[in-house]
Amino acid sequence: MTREEIISNFKGILPPLVTPFNRRGDIDIGLFRENVRRYVGIGLAGVLVAGSTGEAPYLTERERLRLLEVARDLVRPPELLLAGTGLESTNATLALSREAVARGADAVLLLTPCYFKARMDSAALRRHFCTVAEALRRPVILYNIPQFTGLRMSPETISALSRHPNIFALKESSGDLAYARAILRKVRSGFRVVVGAPDILLDALRAGAAGAVLGLADFAPEICVGIYEAFQKRQMKTARALQQRLTLLAQKIGTPYGVAGIKAALDLCGYAGGPPRDPLVPLDARGRRAVAAALREARAGLEF
Repeated sequence: MTREEIISNFKGILPPLVTPFNRRGDIDIGLFRENVRRYVGIGLAGVLVAGSTGEAPYLTERERLRLLEVARDLVRPPELLLAGTGLESTNATLALSREAVARGADAVLLLTPCYFKARMDSAALRRHFCTVAEALRRPVILYNIPQFTGLRMSPETISALSRHPNIFALKESSGDLAYARAILRKVRSGFRVVVGAPDILLDALRAGAAGAVLGLADFAPEICVGIYEAFQKRQMKTARALQQRLTLLAQKIGTPYGVAGIKAALDLCGYAGGPPRDPLVPLDARGRRAVAAALREARAGLEF
């Protein structure tokens, strides 16, 4: 796809793919491939490899690139293939991003460097992201998730970065709707903002967000896509009803259990989830029962 086609297609719902591991803790490529096959052609805008839900901090660079290659064999335009390539140093981020582009990534998702967070002021962040963006042949998406990084980019910094010709979008995962609205008011016209917090999806769409990258879309893609499509058709009663179900899943699975809960939900919904990679701990029997109960409650009465 051309750069213009990639930007145009970056809207709607994308799942950040989980990474299935075998008993030795190695990636199970076969199970990963089967998951990707199930996401293709069901109304999603594409997929993200090596995001937070994919346990990117626990993947080697070689593993990230291997997952990308496998997904590239299955994901076809107009669906997008995004790759998480943000590392701590600018040079390392640029090197991994270049490799991801060479292996077929349509765009790269760059996490804020955060180890020296006290030094990551607006000037440092702008220099980092602009250096990477200027050197790539594919467009760049900024990634803001302060609950993990401890670093929250200001709307002014995001606004300044939105003016760079190769930075076209932001994944905003704080879950703070007022903050997301402030960003949407400041960025340049045409800049895409997607959210990563499921409980604010509908409100964010109403505020001008282009869509969402949601871990819950890994096991409940029909609910997430249903909200987006109902909103686009102005079927607000349907959108609100589905949002209530998505919020329930967020409150009872995503928030209390994180990646382990999402993976358990995948197992219960017929996908490949499995255990997270150490040091994350898989759910115990009580947690799995809670996830199963939440799934039954959220899906009760649905026809899809």
